Amino acid sequence: PRLRATVLLTALLTAAARANRATFPPHLTGNIGAVGDLLERVLPGSSPHFALSLTPTCPGVASGTACFSLSDGPSGMVLVSATSASELTGGIGVYLREWCNLTIGWPRGGGQRLFIPEVWPKVGQFFTRPRSVPYSHVTQVCTHSYTLVWHDWAAWEKFIDWMALAGHNSIVAPTGQEEVQYRVMTEQFGVSDMEVRNWTNGPGFLTWSRGQNSHGNGIAGPLPRSFMKGQWTLQKQILERYRDLGIAGHQPAFGGYAPWALAVAQNDTGKNGATRGLPGKDWDTAWIDGRDPLYTRVADAWMKQIIGDFGSDHVWQMDAFFANGTKWGAADPVDTDDVEPTSSDNCTWSGPYPHAYIADCAHKSDASQGQPTPSQCPSFATVEEAKAACVSTDYSDCHGITVRTTGSVELRSGSETMPDPGNQNETSYMLENVMACKWDLPPDPVWLARGKAAYGAVARADGPTARWIMQGWMLYVRGSPLNPVGPKELSRLHGFSAAVPKGQFILFDMNENGLGQWKEWGGSWGLPFIWTALHVFGGNQGLKGNVSEINAIPFEAPPIAPVPAGYNPATQAVGVGYTPEGLDQNPAYYELLQEAAFKTAPESDLTAWFVRRAHRRYGLDVQVPSVASAWTDLHMSVYSNDGAVHDGTGVGLMPAHGYSAWEGFENGTPKPVVCLVWRAWGSLIDAASTVATPYPEPYTYDLIDTGREALAQLTIPVSLSFSAALGQKRLSKADLNATGTTYVDLLTDLDRLLATQPSFLLGTWLEAARNLGGNATDCNDTAIGDLACADFMEWNARAQITTWKPTTSPTTLGEPNDYARKQWAGLIVDYYAVRAATYLEQGLLDAAGGRSFDREAMTRRLAELAHTWQTDFGNKYPTIPSGDPVDMSIALHEKYAHHFASCPGN
Repeated sequence: PRLRATVLLTALLTAAARANRATFPPHLTGNIGAVGDLLERVLPGSSPHFALSLTPTCPGVASGTACFSLSDGPSGMVLVSATSASELTGGIGVYLREWCNLTIGWPRGGGQRLFIPEVWPKVGQFFTRPRSVPYSHVTQVCTHSYTLVWHDWAAWEKFIDWMALAGHNSIVAPTGQEEVQYRVMTEQFGVSDMEVRNWTNGPGFLTWSRGQNSHGNGIAGPLPRSFMKGQWTLQKQILERYRDLGIAGHQPAFGGYAPWALAVAQNDTGKNGATRGLPGKDWDTAWIDGRDPLYTRVADAWMKQIIGDFGSDHVWQMDAFFANGTKWGAADPVDTDDVEPTSSDNCTWSGPYPHAYIADCAHKSDASQGQPTPSQCPSFATVEEAKAACVSTDYSDCHGITVRTTGSVELRSGSETMPDPGNQNETSYMLENVMACKWDLPPDPVWLARGKAAYGAVARADGPTARWIMQGWMLYVRGSPLNPVGPKELSRLHGFSAAVPKGQFILFDMNENGLGQWKEWGGSWGLPFIWTALHVFGGNQGLKGNVSEINAIPFEAPPIAPVPAGYNPATQAVGVGYTPEGLDQNPAYYELLQEAAFKTAPESDLTAWFVRRAHRRYGLDVQVPSVASAWTDLHMSVYSNDGAVHDGTGVGLMPAHGYSAWEGFENGTPKPVVCLVWRAWGSLIDAASTVATPYPEPYTYDLIDTGREALAQLTIPVSLSFSAALGQKRLSKADLNATGTTYVDLLTDLDRLLATQPSFLLGTWLEAARNLGGNATDCNDTAIGDLACADFMEWNARAQITTWKPTTSPTTLGEPNDYARKQWAGLIVDYYAVRAATYLEQGLLDAAGGRSFDREAMTRRLAELAHTWQTDFGNKYPTIPSGDPVDMSIALHEKYAHHFASCPGN
């Protein structure tokens, strides 16, 4: 019989380091029976091959450090011993990947290659691995809207199994909170049924009524009760499985945002009461200050309800009021004029970055205001003089210096170095601990009071060992009271951290490229943090990400690395992971990050890592030159460059814009990185003859994803040429037809390519949404009328990936338009290509009339297209691929080869 007991460890979280590694005790032990069940789900019949056991430590590993061990047992069995169920599954995952050459991936983002080996490989020499840091984390709040929103229990079960085998033991867990909120508001605070449901966003937009409320509330709603109840039930299943497998789910505590109707019902709308949101944005939202007695009443009720419904893992997610420019958090700031500058001895400088510059000028601070005033870049004669000026409080926004080709040394405010354009031979130095260097920041007293109120509600309900985890992305959000990062903002953050027992306020470090926010703020007073890479907005696709940067995570941070000079020793990485807004893209990038959880050092040869991974994915026992060549090229191109967090190609945008400097073409010639992508696609095509048929899903995914990237890069110049033709004062019918037809044909061909691989099908997304709606009939009073719930869910799913806010009439386009754009078969041919054709049609109409392009008319036509497509519930898209991926790749590689003729080797 299956062992059901789950052991909860509630030992006090500390920041001690032992054997150069943080030794926070594991939070959940889980149980062995659940691990055996997982093996049977993933590889039916495999569980008898593994002998599993839990142990307090592993041989050769410091006591208190989570770890697993692998060894050979009797009758060919594999013995797996670990400190918790999470390390058991992590160890099994390592064995399956590194010994058995299996691939365990996302069903929609990279595919799987699973089988029972004819002969199970022996482990050989006793093998053990400790966790590099206690937590291996995946997802952020937005991921649950852009990737996980339509998951039923079967999909969740597969996702959790993947998590466990990847070694993840930490995840944001917001599912079902709308039912908690509904019960608290309606049963205890006098808010009506429709006041709650009209305020809460529709299923496709729940992240933004869960606190990221910068785009308003009531989007694509009202939220039906059937959905709330279904998600509440689903959350109970999800959390039970997490706990069985030793995974900590970060449930949401009360963040202070609620329907304005709550403030009205509780007479809390006066001068010292709740702050109302902004007209046209979150006007119906009440932002309740932690010092307001109503906050404590609601927070206590919330915590009692959520723990009663779901139990607790003693880890709570509160993003603490993104605020969207409202007054929450803006009052009574600490006066930084009274803050004493620290000694420059605490300042840590990087070494020289050759051929690199830092963007944006630093500014001389106005002593009377303590704020930067506009100026040209301050310039000095020597590096030493510039460094001395940069670390002074005279230039509070200085983050580094750039040595110009003229020999002058300028103070700059950018947070990272950029490649030197045009070989100007500039050199830069970064100040690595800006705030620790310049300021000794006390906690802001107002934010300290708010933090005590917020954490107090958590601790009263869940005990003194509860942990508060907050997204560091707040430091980047315009309008947030923590942005732009400066002394006042970090003093506010210090107020929150000081309100919580030492070590129990943990920040997600969410730099876009994984460069580490902690290097700027961490040394001021010391915070434990989970070091992640955000990488992607909106779940956009696009091959990118400088893996040499993320290869350093978490090994360049204390406690693994020495504490930098001037840093508080409590500044420690306690976790590693990734926090993209959407998954199902760039699996190689994320696999490198997640493997860091069980490594003792960075990968020494990243090209070799890519090549090994590819051979495993394709089932190749000997090295195949074309596979090695493809992944060497991909490593040296897209995976040596950080792309924009948004896809800037001309697939989901007309025209392309916002793409990185290395992308696209220049004067009709593909840039060097794009040439390498094109060559990699050809190499993967060549590899088809060496890969066994039927082709493994990981191979066809990589083949089509690389081809997708090559053709997407081609849409940049093609869409820009079409846009230039539309922008002529005297429109040319010939130019419009030549450029517009080329653009439409390219999009259509890209759709045909993506249709051959299951990961890139629109139909899967829409079908999952409709299935979640089921036969429910309470999806009424929407902006487009009463709907069957399956249609309601599909409406949300279609709107999210096109205009985001639904286009509820054929005259007004939703926004932020194209934010969550996807490169999926079905979406491209029926929406993006039709949009391009509509541009062409309007252009030809205007050319015939002898006038310039009518952009107002085009905007109306775009709204009509969006409204029609978003409500076209009768158009069912395929959920299984069509066509042969290799044959289609060969045909399109040949068709478009002339665009890449200038590439070396062509």
